[in-house]
Amino acid sequence: MDSYNYDSFDAVRDEQEVAEWLRLGPAAGTLAPDFELSGLDGGRVRLSALRGHPVVIEFGSYTCPIFASRVAEMETLAADFPQADFLVIYVREAHPGELRPPHHSFAEKRDTAEQLRTEQGIRRRILIDALDGAVHREYGAAPDCAYVIDALSRIITRLGWNDVATLRRTLDDLHADLVPEPVETLGAPKSIYPPGHILLRRGGRKALLDFYETGPPPLREAFRNSSDPDVRAALVVREDLSR
Repeated sequence: MDSYNYDSFDAVRDEQEVAEWLRLGPAAGTLAPDFELSGLDGGRVRLSALRGHPVVIEFGSYTCPIFASRVAEMETLAADFPQADFLVIYVREAHPGELRPPHHSFAEKRDTAEQLRTEQGIRRRILIDALDGAVHREYGAAPDCAYVIDALSRIITRLGWNDVATLRRTLDDLHADLVPEPVETLGAPKSIYPPGHILLRRGGRKALLDFYETGPPPLREAFRNSSDPDVRAALVVREDLSR
């Protein structure tokens, strides 16, 4: 079984993996691990070739509600700091289901990244990680982690869950030729969408139920009270079938 491209999301496993991110990911103040990946627009991009400019990296996928929630703010941030290179690294599906199963080929992964770009109007450069998630794992493998790398390829800010305001503060300091304080924080996953909405719409009912059935009681309650009626309906069907 492919433990990276898992078939079913497990909230307990995810919490453990996210907690490990601080230990496993490259630390602030160290050189960013180099990589070379294919881009959706053709050609390949090597991180070290971007030396001389700040680089902002965000990891994400089509079925990740937190990544989806950050797109509009991240596009604005990229427009506000044209002197920086913004990269999205497309990783495994955070919440696979019948509508978007785990990737079994690089072509599938690329096609889903293209669908994400089209649906959300992403203008940042999207790079496709290898099927085994080599770059994602080297950077700690948190679902929506983000990094700011300075012109000397040093990691200045690393976030387990992307926080756009923190990225903006770091970029403001770099633009003003100030030395930003290193930032390392796990943060918190916050979505602008109703609980369960992205899971159901992009992953499918399986993605929704995987998260619901393995999540803590407060999350389960939030799903049952979601403002998305389709989420509530899917959970009612599930409860009826379990009786």
